[in-house]
Amino acid sequence: MVNGQHVVVFDGLTETEQVLKAILEPQGCRVNRIRKQHSGDITSAEEIPSILVVHDEDASHCTKDKPGWSKVPKIVIGSVKKRSTTDTDQSTHFLVQPFHYAELIDSIESLLQQPRLNH
Repeated sequence: MVNGQHVVVFDGLTETEQVLKAILEPQGCRVNRIRKQHSGDITSAEEIPSILVVHDEDASHCTKDKPGWSKVPKIVIGSVKKRSTTDTDQSTHFLVQPFHYAELIDSIESLLQQPRLNH
């Protein structure tokens, strides 16, 4: 189901990365966490993630200056459900804090099952 996919947690909690690795890596999905100060480390086209998990305050920063990342499906975690005009499609899911990891996993699996035209 998620074999060969790549999920990136942009900043966020270490616990989020650990939970996603425990659940998704046995299914063949790679999980990485990128900190703001190291956000320039992954920029090549082959490293564009399948899904990006990001917190509200990091949402605009995470795709800036990353070729191809602006079209990556996102799960935005925040205290208030916000939708901008660019996030009205089905490729962006919103989770309100506090959230349950089951909700996050369900959202990731749902996005990973959607066909991608540009990938």
